[in-house]
Amino acid sequence: MSNRYSIRVSAEAQNHKWVDLLSILEGLLPVNFHFSAERRSDIKGEILAEGSVGVEQGLEAGITSLEIPPEGTVSRENRLIKIAVQFTEDLDVAFPFRGRSLRTNVLAEPVALALRPGERSLANCEQGPVWACSERAGVKHFRSAFPLPVVPSQCALQDVLGGHRFLEMVPLLSWFRLMGAIPSYHGLPLSACFVFDDPNLHWPSYGFVDYRKLVVQAERENYHVAFATIPLDTWFTHRETAGIFRQHPDRLSLAVHGNNHTKRELGRTYSQTERSFLLRQAIQRIERLENRTGLAVSRVMVPPHGACSEEMLAALPLHGFESACISHGSLRAHNSTRAWTKNIGYLPSEFIKGCPVLPRWGLTGDTTRNSILLAAFLHQAIILRGHQKDLRDGIELLDGLAQFVNGLGPVNWSNLTELSRSNQQWRTAGVTLRSKPFARKVDCSLPTEMVECVVDSSVGASSESWKIQGSNGSEVMTSKGEYVSFPEPMDGGTSVEIVSSGQAPVSKVSERTPAGAFFRRLITESRDRFFSSL
Repeated sequence: MSNRYSIRVSAEAQNHKWVDLLSILEGLLPVNFHFSAERRSDIKGEILAEGSVGVEQGLEAGITSLEIPPEGTVSRENRLIKIAVQFTEDLDVAFPFRGRSLRTNVLAEPVALALRPGERSLANCEQGPVWACSERAGVKHFRSAFPLPVVPSQCALQDVLGGHRFLEMVPLLSWFRLMGAIPSYHGLPLSACFVFDDPNLHWPSYGFVDYRKLVVQAERENYHVAFATIPLDTWFTHRETAGIFRQHPDRLSLAVHGNNHTKRELGRTYSQTERSFLLRQAIQRIERLENRTGLAVSRVMVPPHGACSEEMLAALPLHGFESACISHGSLRAHNSTRAWTKNIGYLPSEFIKGCPVLPRWGLTGDTTRNSILLAAFLHQAIILRGHQKDLRDGIELLDGLAQFVNGLGPVNWSNLTELSRSNQQWRTAGVTLRSKPFARKVDCSLPTEMVECVVDSSVGASSESWKIQGSNGSEVMTSKGEYVSFPEPMDGGTSVEIVSSGQAPVSKVSERTPAGAFFRRLITESRDRFFSSL
């Protein structure tokens, strides 16, 4: 018996340009779209094209529906236009959009809906309602004033589901959730982190970043800042600076930023031996920092300039890294010939060649707050990246963004290790816990009375085995989809770790560093410190 939801689409819509979008969604969600006039018994919902034959009959068919307008007429340049939208307080408006106003881009200006009897508005723009809902015999029917977005062959899902543009997708994804086509899993509360690339522990400040001031503000406004530090820089550590991080692990942390920070360091073509040497040396340098300072550095790779090849991503888990943290745009830019780039942007993290990739977004720009809202809607960690120069006007930039994020509800601000390990969804069925990990290692507190576990597949994850480890040291091996009893003894409420197998031991390598890389880094650091002192 199939666990996929069958959705009928008006037969005449088969030639519409947005059909490619449905193909992408079939690869991300347990849905199948059928272009047919036939209403089969297994159909769970219908997408109805406004004005097409059978719309009124579809509304009376007793299954939920989404009615959309015909494809909009847009200019040849496909220029986006910005509109303001006010979401209502209706319970059918998904978090975090309910009751919120925002400005975002659409491809075609919507024609306001003329509300039908019994229909209520879910969102309005200047012209009038643009999203509405009605209910007949206990079945909900939705209408959107936005045509489904087109994803041309040279574009990707991210082009219509990103901070700059997502409004046309909200009615569709919200409808999927209502019917259950997006499976109902539980997850941890909202999670967030600020990430700054480059700073090291050579001094209590780095450029416009002053760790002493930052920790005070982070404590006051409730946020966490992770610094992606360059392993090459671990040759020296300032004792007082290390102490600031050691005393405030809930507010400041470190992650890994390449190795030598050379141009496109993780995006170049390497031999397997060269790639392994680079990653092993990065880990070795980070271990040296940890041994000297007593700090714990997140084994999350933040590639310099976001450049990371598919081959490098595949190598990261084999050399001790739990995840990578890269923007969707950078993933696409540096892997433009890879088919998987077409589908990224929807999931909590992208599994690429066995490596989970946490998304991140810029601290500045007019789409930052929209990116935050979209991440919350998609259950993605809210990771905002920047460089020291972004704080040239003060820490208030972080304060304001943290207030916006905290205004969404309870937020788990933490380092990248914790964000990676909490990146899972789970649900229970009787005494069975079903866990869908979006990381290679996740921490899970067992609900009371759980006695067995099933690890569900997530899109892109490899078919390798998993190890379930109890807090008492007991463990049991399992494969995706296999029912397995928790290791004994284990009581309800006990914490377990679900760990992907397949990591190779990381052996020692030489400390050789190209002289050019070392002097380039010294010059860059000196520049950052000099200009911040002017």
